[in-house]
Amino acid sequence: MWPLRTMFYFGAFWAGCVAALFNPIWGIINYMAVYQMDPTERWWGMPITEIGMRLSLIAALSSLLGLLLARGKLPRFRPAVSTWELGMVGLFLIAVLNIVIGVGFTRTAQTEFEKFWKVLLFTLILGRVACSRDNLYLVIWTLVLGSLFLGYDAFTAPMSSFVLGRLENIGGPDFSTTSGAAAHLSAMLPIIGAAFLIARNWKWKLLAVVSGGLTVNAIIMCRTRSAFIGLVVGALAAFLVAPRVKRFRIHALLIAGACIAYSITDDQFWLRMGTLTDQQALQTDLATVSRKEIWAASLDILQDHPLGIGVGNFVQLIGQYAPQHNKRSTHNSLVVCFVELGAQGGILFLLMVAGSLRLLHRSYKLAWASKAPLETQMLAYGLLIALITYFVTALGTQRFYCESFWWVMMFPLCLYRVVSHEIETCEQAAVCVPPTVDADEPVGVLGSQYAY
Repeated sequence: MWPLRTMFYFGAFWAGCVAALFNPIWGIINYMAVYQMDPTERWWGMPITEIGMRLSLIAALSSLLGLLLARGKLPRFRPAVSTWELGMVGLFLIAVLNIVIGVGFTRTAQTEFEKFWKVLLFTLILGRVACSRDNLYLVIWTLVLGSLFLGYDAFTAPMSSFVLGRLENIGGPDFSTTSGAAAHLSAMLPIIGAAFLIARNWKWKLLAVVSGGLTVNAIIMCRTRSAFIGLVVGALAAFLVAPRVKRFRIHALLIAGACIAYSITDDQFWLRMGTLTDQQALQTDLATVSRKEIWAASLDILQDHPLGIGVGNFVQLIGQYAPQHNKRSTHNSLVVCFVELGAQGGILFLLMVAGSLRLLHRSYKLAWASKAPLETQMLAYGLLIALITYFVTALGTQRFYCESFWWVMMFPLCLYRVVSHEIETCEQAAVCVPPTVDADEPVGVLGSQYAY
Protein backbone atom coordinates (compact mmCIF):
# COMPACT_ATOMS: atom_id res chain seq x y z
CA MET A 1 0.00 0.00 0.00
CA TRP A 2 1.22 3.48 -0.81
CA PRO A 3 2.21 5.89 2.00
CA LEU A 4 -0.45 8.47 2.86
CA ARG A 5 1.82 11.28 1.65
CA THR A 6 2.16 9.57 -1.73
CA MET A 7 -1.60 9.11 -2.08
CA PHE A 8 -2.26 12.72 -1.09
CA TYR A 9 0.26 14.07 -3.59
CA PHE A 10 -0.88 11.75 -6.35
CA GLY A 11 -4.51 12.76 -5.81
CA ALA A 12 -3.63 16.47 -5.71
CA PHE A 13 -1.59 16.14 -8.89
CA TRP A 14 -4.43 14.56 -10.86
CA ALA A 15 -6.90 17.04 -9.41
CA GLY A 16 -4.68 19.80 -10.81
CA CYS A 17 -4.57 18.10 -14.21
CA VAL A 18 -8.37 17.83 -14.34
CA ALA A 19 -8.82 21.41 -13.12
CA ALA A 20 -6.46 22.57 -15.88
CA LEU A 21 -8.97 21.41 -18.49
CA PHE A 22 -11.43 23.98 -17.14
CA ASN A 23 -8.88 26.67 -16.33
CA PRO A 24 -5.29 26.23 -17.59
CA ILE A 25 -3.80 28.25 -14.73
CA TRP A 26 -4.14 25.16 -12.52
CA GLY A 27 -2.04 23.23 -15.00
CA ILE A 28 0.62 25.95 -14.80
CA ILE A 29 0.63 25.80 -11.00
CA ASN A 30 0.70 22.01 -11.08
CA TYR A 31 3.70 22.04 -13.44
CA MET A 32 5.61 24.57 -11.35
CA ALA A 33 4.96 22.55 -8.20
CA VAL A 34 6.31 19.39 -9.84
CA TYR A 35 9.32 21.31 -11.16
CA GLN A 36 10.30 22.56 -7.72
CA MET A 37 9.36 19.53 -5.59
CA ASP A 38 10.11 16.57 -7.90
CA PRO A 39 8.52 13.87 -5.71
CA THR A 40 10.18 11.10 -7.72
CA GLU A 41 13.45 11.87 -5.92
CA ARG A 42 11.94 11.29 -2.45
CA TRP A 43 11.23 8.14 -0.52
CA TRP A 44 7.48 8.73 -0.64
CA GLY A 45 7.68 9.34 -4.39
CA MET A 46 9.27 6.00 -5.22
CA PRO A 47 5.90 4.32 -5.96
CA ILE A 48 5.22 7.03 -8.56
CA THR A 49 8.68 6.50 -10.03
CA GLU A 50 8.03 2.77 -10.36
CA ILE A 51 4.91 3.47 -12.43
CA GLY A 52 7.11 5.35 -14.91
CA MET A 53 4.90 8.44 -15.12
CA ARG A 54 6.45 11.70 -16.32
CA LEU A 55 4.57 14.09 -14.08
CA SER A 56 5.97 17.28 -15.60
CA LEU A 57 5.02 16.18 -19.11
CA ILE A 58 1.48 15.27 -18.04
CA ALA A 59 1.09 18.62 -16.23
CA ALA A 60 2.37 20.51 -19.28
CA LEU A 61 0.03 18.64 -21.63
CA SER A 62 -2.95 19.32 -19.35
CA SER A 63 -2.05 23.03 -19.44
CA LEU A 64 -1.84 23.00 -23.22
CA LEU A 65 -5.13 21.12 -23.55
CA GLY A 66 -6.77 23.51 -21.09
CA LEU A 67 -5.46 26.44 -23.12
CA LEU A 68 -7.33 25.06 -26.13
CA LEU A 69 -10.51 24.01 -24.31
CA ALA A 70 -10.95 26.98 -21.96
CA ARG A 71 -9.78 29.90 -24.07
CA GLY A 72 -12.85 31.87 -23.04
CA LYS A 73 -11.58 32.09 -19.47
CA LEU A 74 -8.43 33.92 -20.53
CA PRO A 75 -8.25 37.65 -21.32
CA ARG A 76 -7.56 38.62 -24.89
CA PHE A 77 -4.65 40.84 -25.73
CA ARG A 78 -3.19 42.58 -28.74
CA PRO A 79 -1.11 41.73 -30.62
CA ALA A 80 -1.88 38.02 -30.41
CA VAL A 81 1.84 37.25 -30.75
CA SER A 82 4.36 39.69 -29.33
CA THR A 83 7.80 40.52 -30.66
CA TRP A 84 9.29 38.86 -27.59
CA GLU A 85 7.48 35.61 -28.33
CA LEU A 86 8.67 35.76 -31.91
CA GLY A 87 12.17 35.94 -30.45
CA MET A 88 11.56 32.66 -28.64
CA VAL A 89 10.34 31.08 -31.86
CA GLY A 90 13.45 32.46 -33.57
CA LEU A 91 15.73 30.84 -30.98
CA PHE A 92 13.97 27.52 -31.51
CA LEU A 93 14.36 27.77 -35.29
CA ILE A 94 18.05 28.57 -34.87
CA ALA A 95 18.39 25.49 -32.64
CA VAL A 96 16.68 23.36 -35.31
CA LEU A 97 18.93 24.77 -38.04
CA ASN A 98 22.01 24.02 -35.96
CA ILE A 99 21.13 20.35 -35.92
CA VAL A 100 22.13 20.46 -39.60
CA ILE A 101 24.93 23.04 -39.59
CA GLY A 102 26.36 22.16 -36.16
CA VAL A 103 28.96 19.55 -35.32
CA GLY A 104 26.52 16.67 -34.99
CA PHE A 105 23.47 15.46 -33.11
CA THR A 106 24.93 13.38 -30.30
CA ARG A 107 23.09 11.79 -27.38
CA THR A 108 23.89 14.82 -25.21
CA ALA A 109 22.70 17.16 -27.95
CA GLN A 110 19.46 15.22 -28.31
CA THR A 111 18.81 15.39 -24.55
CA GLU A 112 19.47 19.12 -24.34
CA PHE A 113 17.49 19.88 -27.50
CA GLU A 114 14.45 18.00 -26.20
CA LYS A 115 14.70 19.92 -22.95
CA PHE A 116 15.11 23.25 -24.74
CA TRP A 117 12.02 23.02 -26.92
CA LYS A 118 9.92 21.85 -23.95
CA VAL A 119 11.16 24.80 -21.89
CA LEU A 120 10.27 27.22 -24.69
CA LEU A 121 6.85 25.61 -25.23
CA PHE A 122 5.86 25.82 -21.58
CA THR A 123 7.13 29.39 -21.36
CA LEU A 124 4.93 30.35 -24.32
CA ILE A 125 1.95 28.70 -22.59
CA LEU A 126 2.81 30.60 -19.40
CA GLY A 127 2.77 33.89 -21.31
CA ARG A 128 -0.77 33.20 -22.53
CA VAL A 129 -2.20 31.98 -19.25
CA ALA A 130 -0.60 34.24 -16.63
CA CYS A 131 -1.77 37.38 -18.42
CA SER A 132 -4.57 38.32 -16.01
CA ARG A 133 -3.89 39.85 -12.62
CA ASP A 134 -5.38 36.96 -10.65
CA ASN A 135 -3.49 34.36 -12.66
CA LEU A 136 -0.20 36.23 -12.38
CA TYR A 137 -0.64 36.53 -8.63
CA LEU A 138 -1.30 32.79 -8.41
CA VAL A 139 1.95 32.12 -10.26
CA ILE A 140 3.89 34.52 -8.02
CA TRP A 141 2.59 32.87 -4.86
CA THR A 142 3.29 29.43 -6.30
CA LEU A 143 6.93 30.46 -6.55
CA VAL A 144 6.84 31.82 -2.99
CA LEU A 145 5.53 28.46 -1.75
CA GLY A 146 8.03 26.60 -3.93
CA SER A 147 10.88 28.61 -2.44
CA LEU A 148 9.48 27.84 1.01
CA PHE A 149 9.62 24.14 0.16
CA LEU A 150 13.16 24.35 -1.23
CA GLY A 151 14.29 26.38 1.76
CA TYR A 152 12.81 23.87 4.18
CA ASP A 153 14.34 21.04 2.15
CA ALA A 154 17.73 22.71 2.56
CA PHE A 155 17.14 23.42 6.26
CA THR A 156 16.41 19.75 6.96
CA ALA A 157 18.99 18.31 4.54
CA PRO A 158 21.14 15.48 5.93
CA MET A 159 24.93 15.70 6.01
CA SER A 160 25.06 13.44 2.96
CA SER A 161 23.61 16.32 0.92
CA PHE A 162 26.75 18.40 1.44
CA VAL A 163 29.80 18.12 -0.79
CA LEU A 164 32.90 19.98 0.42
CA GLY A 165 30.65 21.93 2.77
CA ARG A 166 28.24 23.03 0.02
CA LEU A 167 24.61 21.99 -0.24
CA GLU A 168 23.63 19.70 -3.13
CA ASN A 169 20.54 17.80 -4.30
CA ILE A 170 17.49 19.71 -3.13
CA GLY A 171 14.21 19.93 -4.99
CA GLY A 172 13.98 19.01 -8.65
CA PRO A 173 16.69 18.18 -11.21
CA ASP A 174 17.46 21.83 -12.02
CA PHE A 175 18.55 22.29 -8.37
CA SER A 176 20.69 19.17 -8.09
CA THR A 177 23.87 21.26 -8.15
CA THR A 178 24.72 23.87 -5.57
CA SER A 179 25.15 26.55 -8.26
CA GLY A 180 21.80 25.75 -9.85
CA ALA A 181 19.90 25.87 -6.56
CA ALA A 182 21.57 29.12 -5.49
CA ALA A 183 20.92 30.78 -8.87
CA HIS A 184 17.22 29.91 -8.78
CA LEU A 185 16.70 30.91 -5.15
CA SER A 186 18.59 34.19 -5.61
CA ALA A 187 16.17 35.16 -8.38
CA MET A 188 13.20 34.13 -6.24
CA LEU A 189 14.15 36.50 -3.39
CA PRO A 190 13.04 39.67 -5.24
CA ILE A 191 9.82 37.93 -6.27
CA ILE A 192 9.20 36.96 -2.64
CA GLY A 193 9.87 40.58 -1.72
CA ALA A 194 7.34 41.77 -4.30
CA ALA A 195 4.80 39.28 -2.95
CA PHE A 196 5.36 40.72 0.53
CA LEU A 197 4.81 44.26 -0.72
CA ILE A 198 1.57 43.48 -2.58
CA ALA A 199 0.09 41.22 0.12
CA ARG A 200 -2.88 42.85 1.83
CA ASN A 201 -3.27 40.33 4.64
CA TRP A 202 -0.70 39.95 7.41
CA LYS A 203 -0.89 36.16 7.13
CA TRP A 204 0.33 36.31 3.53
CA LYS A 205 3.03 38.76 4.51
CA LEU A 206 4.15 36.35 7.24
CA LEU A 207 4.25 33.53 4.68
CA ALA A 208 6.49 35.65 2.44
CA VAL A 209 8.78 36.46 5.39
CA VAL A 210 9.19 32.80 6.34
CA SER A 211 9.76 31.83 2.72
CA GLY A 212 12.34 34.59 2.30
CA GLY A 213 14.16 33.61 5.49
CA LEU A 214 14.46 29.95 4.53
CA THR A 215 15.47 30.95 0.99
CA VAL A 216 18.30 33.15 2.27
CA ASN A 217 19.46 30.36 4.57
CA ALA A 218 19.52 27.89 1.65
CA ILE A 219 21.53 30.31 -0.49
CA ILE A 220 24.09 30.69 2.29
CA MET A 221 24.35 26.90 2.60
CA CYS A 222 25.12 26.68 -1.13
CA ARG A 223 28.13 29.04 -0.78
CA THR A 224 27.98 29.95 -4.47
CA ARG A 225 30.02 32.97 -5.56
CA SER A 226 28.06 33.61 -8.76
CA ALA A 227 24.83 33.84 -6.76
CA PHE A 228 26.53 36.14 -4.25
CA ILE A 229 27.60 38.49 -7.05
CA GLY A 230 24.10 38.37 -8.51
CA LEU A 231 22.56 39.22 -5.14
CA VAL A 232 24.97 42.10 -4.56
CA VAL A 233 24.21 43.60 -7.98
CA GLY A 234 20.50 42.94 -7.49
CA ALA A 235 20.51 44.56 -4.04
CA LEU A 236 22.30 47.65 -5.36
CA ALA A 237 19.78 47.91 -8.19
CA ALA A 238 16.92 47.42 -5.73
CA PHE A 239 18.27 50.25 -3.56
CA LEU A 240 18.80 52.63 -6.47
CA VAL A 241 15.55 52.13 -8.40
CA ALA A 242 13.15 51.63 -5.50
CA PRO A 243 9.75 53.21 -6.34
CA ARG A 244 9.49 56.66 -4.86
CA VAL A 245 6.09 56.02 -3.28
CA LYS A 246 7.57 53.40 -0.90
CA ARG A 247 11.26 54.14 -1.17
CA PHE A 248 11.93 54.68 2.53
CA ARG A 249 10.09 51.50 3.53
CA ILE A 250 11.86 49.45 0.84
CA HIS A 251 15.26 50.81 1.83
CA ALA A 252 14.55 49.95 5.46
CA LEU A 253 13.49 46.41 4.50
CA LEU A 254 16.60 45.94 2.34
CA ILE A 255 18.91 47.05 5.16
CA ALA A 256 17.08 44.92 7.73
CA GLY A 257 17.14 41.90 5.40
CA ALA A 258 20.86 42.34 4.72
CA CYS A 259 21.62 42.55 8.44
CA ILE A 260 19.61 39.41 9.21
CA ALA A 261 21.25 37.54 6.32
CA TYR A 262 24.69 38.60 7.56
CA SER A 263 23.87 37.37 11.07
CA ILE A 264 23.26 33.79 9.88
CA THR A 265 26.40 33.51 7.74
CA ASP A 266 29.48 31.73 9.05
CA ASP A 267 33.22 32.08 8.63
CA GLN A 268 33.36 29.42 5.91
CA PHE A 269 30.85 31.37 3.83
CA TRP A 270 32.90 34.57 3.99
CA LEU A 271 36.13 32.66 3.46
CA ARG A 272 34.78 31.48 0.11
CA MET A 273 33.28 34.85 -0.83
CA GLY A 274 36.54 36.53 0.16
CA THR A 275 38.29 34.86 -2.77
CA LEU A 276 36.40 37.24 -5.07
CA THR A 277 38.60 40.12 -3.92
CA ASP A 278 41.81 38.14 -3.28
CA GLN A 279 43.97 38.47 -6.38
CA GLN A 280 46.23 35.61 -5.39
CA ALA A 281 43.25 33.34 -4.75
CA LEU A 282 41.74 34.25 -8.11
CA GLN A 283 44.98 33.19 -9.79
CA THR A 284 45.21 29.87 -7.96
CA ASP A 285 41.60 28.89 -7.21
CA LEU A 286 40.81 25.81 -9.29
CA ALA A 287 37.22 26.81 -10.11
CA THR A 288 38.20 30.35 -11.14
CA VAL A 289 41.16 29.26 -13.23
CA SER A 290 39.15 26.54 -15.00
CA ARG A 291 36.39 29.01 -15.86
CA LYS A 292 38.91 31.39 -17.43
CA GLU A 293 40.41 28.59 -19.49
CA ILE A 294 37.00 27.30 -20.57
CA TRP A 295 35.82 30.77 -21.59
CA ALA A 296 39.02 31.37 -23.53
CA ALA A 297 38.50 28.06 -25.35
CA SER A 298 34.89 29.10 -25.99
CA LEU A 299 36.09 32.12 -27.93
CA ASP A 300 38.19 29.80 -30.11
CA ILE A 301 35.17 27.57 -30.71
CA LEU A 302 33.02 30.57 -31.65
CA GLN A 303 35.72 31.80 -34.02
CA ASP A 304 35.81 28.41 -35.76
CA HIS A 305 32.00 27.97 -35.69
CA PRO A 306 30.42 31.46 -35.79
CA LEU A 307 26.99 30.01 -36.68
CA GLY A 308 27.02 27.71 -33.66
CA ILE A 309 27.89 24.12 -32.88
CA GLY A 310 24.38 23.03 -31.91
CA VAL A 311 22.45 22.72 -28.65
CA GLY A 312 24.20 20.45 -26.14
CA ASN A 313 27.41 20.03 -28.12
CA PHE A 314 29.70 22.20 -26.00
CA VAL A 315 30.57 19.37 -23.58
CA GLN A 316 31.39 17.18 -26.58
CA LEU A 317 33.66 19.73 -28.24
CA ILE A 318 35.45 21.51 -25.38
CA GLY A 319 37.91 18.64 -24.98
CA GLN A 320 39.31 19.34 -28.46
CA TYR A 321 40.16 22.92 -27.50
CA ALA A 322 40.99 22.41 -23.82
CA PRO A 323 41.76 18.73 -23.15
CA GLN A 324 42.09 19.31 -19.41
CA HIS A 325 38.42 20.36 -19.34
CA ASN A 326 36.92 17.51 -21.34
CA LYS A 327 33.12 17.19 -20.87
CA ARG A 328 33.02 20.34 -18.71
CA SER A 329 30.21 22.89 -18.79
CA THR A 330 30.68 26.51 -19.83
CA HIS A 331 29.58 27.81 -16.39
CA ASN A 332 28.20 30.81 -18.27
CA SER A 333 24.71 31.07 -19.80
CA LEU A 334 25.63 33.81 -22.26
CA VAL A 335 28.71 31.92 -23.46
CA VAL A 336 26.79 28.70 -24.04
CA CYS A 337 24.15 30.64 -25.99
CA PHE A 338 26.71 32.23 -28.33
CA VAL A 339 28.75 29.03 -28.77
CA GLU A 340 25.86 26.59 -29.28
CA LEU A 341 23.37 28.85 -31.09
CA GLY A 342 25.93 31.02 -32.83
CA ALA A 343 26.38 34.77 -32.99
CA GLN A 344 22.85 35.15 -34.35
CA GLY A 345 21.39 33.25 -31.41
CA GLY A 346 23.42 35.21 -28.87
CA ILE A 347 22.41 38.57 -30.36
CA LEU A 348 18.76 37.53 -30.46
CA PHE A 349 18.93 36.42 -26.83
CA LEU A 350 20.42 39.76 -25.73
CA LEU A 351 17.67 41.58 -27.64
CA MET A 352 15.12 39.50 -25.74
CA VAL A 353 16.72 40.47 -22.42
CA ALA A 354 16.52 44.11 -23.47
CA GLY A 355 12.91 43.53 -24.52
CA SER A 356 12.04 42.16 -21.07
CA LEU A 357 13.56 45.23 -19.44
CA ARG A 358 11.62 47.51 -21.77
CA LEU A 359 8.34 45.72 -21.02
CA LEU A 360 8.88 46.20 -17.29
CA HIS A 361 9.64 49.88 -17.80
CA ARG A 362 6.48 50.42 -19.83
CA SER A 363 4.38 48.46 -17.33
CA TYR A 364 5.71 50.63 -14.52
CA LYS A 365 5.03 53.87 -16.39
CA LEU A 366 1.48 52.80 -17.30
CA ALA A 367 0.70 51.39 -13.85
CA TRP A 368 -1.34 54.45 -12.82
CA ALA A 369 -4.04 53.52 -15.33
CA SER A 370 -4.29 49.88 -14.22
CA LYS A 371 -6.76 48.49 -11.69
CA ALA A 372 -4.13 48.39 -8.93
CA PRO A 373 -1.48 51.06 -9.64
CA LEU A 374 0.65 50.60 -6.52
CA GLU A 375 0.62 46.80 -6.69
CA THR A 376 1.55 46.96 -10.38
CA GLN A 377 4.53 49.20 -9.63
CA MET A 378 5.71 46.94 -6.81
CA LEU A 379 5.39 43.88 -9.02
CA ALA A 380 7.26 45.52 -11.90
CA TYR A 381 9.97 46.55 -9.44
CA GLY A 382 10.31 43.03 -8.00
CA LEU A 383 10.40 41.38 -11.42
CA LEU A 384 13.07 43.85 -12.57
CA ILE A 385 15.35 42.98 -9.66
CA ALA A 386 14.69 39.26 -10.19
CA LEU A 387 15.67 39.56 -13.85
CA ILE A 388 18.84 41.50 -13.05
CA THR A 389 19.81 39.08 -10.29
CA TYR A 390 19.22 35.97 -12.40
CA PHE A 391 21.01 37.33 -15.46
CA VAL A 392 24.09 38.37 -13.50
CA THR A 393 24.15 35.07 -11.61
CA ALA A 394 23.77 33.17 -14.90
CA LEU A 395 27.02 34.74 -16.11
CA GLY A 396 28.81 32.50 -13.62
CA THR A 397 26.78 29.32 -14.04
CA GLN A 398 24.93 27.56 -16.85
CA ARG A 399 21.17 28.28 -16.64
CA PHE A 400 20.31 28.90 -20.29
CA TYR A 401 18.33 25.67 -20.68
CA CYS A 402 16.68 25.83 -17.25
CA GLU A 403 12.97 26.39 -16.76
CA SER A 404 12.92 29.10 -14.11
CA PHE A 405 15.41 31.24 -16.02
CA TRP A 406 12.93 31.56 -18.88
CA TRP A 407 10.00 32.07 -16.53
CA VAL A 408 11.71 35.15 -15.09
CA MET A 409 12.36 36.30 -18.65
CA MET A 410 8.67 35.83 -19.54
CA PHE A 411 7.10 37.51 -16.49
CA PRO A 412 7.62 41.06 -17.86
CA LEU A 413 5.46 40.19 -20.88
CA CYS A 414 2.82 38.68 -18.58
CA LEU A 415 2.71 41.85 -16.49
CA TYR A 416 2.59 44.08 -19.56
CA ARG A 417 -0.36 42.12 -20.92
CA VAL A 418 -2.12 42.48 -17.57
CA VAL A 419 -1.65 46.24 -17.61
CA SER A 420 -2.55 46.74 -21.27
CA HIS A 421 -5.69 44.60 -20.94
CA GLU A 422 -6.83 46.52 -17.87
CA ILE A 423 -6.21 49.85 -19.60
CA GLU A 424 -8.12 48.74 -22.67
CA THR A 425 -11.04 47.60 -20.53
CA CYS A 426 -10.91 50.85 -18.60
CA GLU A 427 -10.86 52.95 -21.77
CA GLN A 428 -13.81 51.10 -23.22
CA ALA A 429 -15.76 51.73 -20.03
CA ALA A 430 -14.54 55.35 -19.99
CA VAL A 431 -13.92 55.22 -16.27
CA CYS A 432 -10.17 55.85 -16.03
CA VAL A 433 -9.25 58.96 -14.09
CA PRO A 434 -5.53 59.62 -13.61
CA PRO A 435 -4.62 59.74 -9.91
CA THR A 436 -2.36 62.38 -8.42
CA VAL A 437 0.89 60.62 -9.23
CA ASP A 438 3.48 61.18 -11.89
CA ALA A 439 2.39 59.89 -15.28
CA ASP A 440 5.27 60.07 -17.72
CA GLU A 441 3.30 58.40 -20.47
CA PRO A 442 -0.36 59.24 -21.20
CA VAL A 443 -2.82 56.50 -22.00
CA GLY A 444 -4.02 56.67 -25.57
CA VAL A 445 -5.68 54.46 -28.12
CA LEU A 446 -4.41 50.90 -28.14
CA GLY A 447 -2.15 50.21 -31.07
CA SER A 448 1.43 51.32 -31.40
CA GLN A 449 1.52 52.15 -27.69
CA TYR A 450 0.81 48.54 -26.69
CA ALA A 451 2.02 46.70 -29.77
CA TYR A 452 5.38 45.59 -28.42
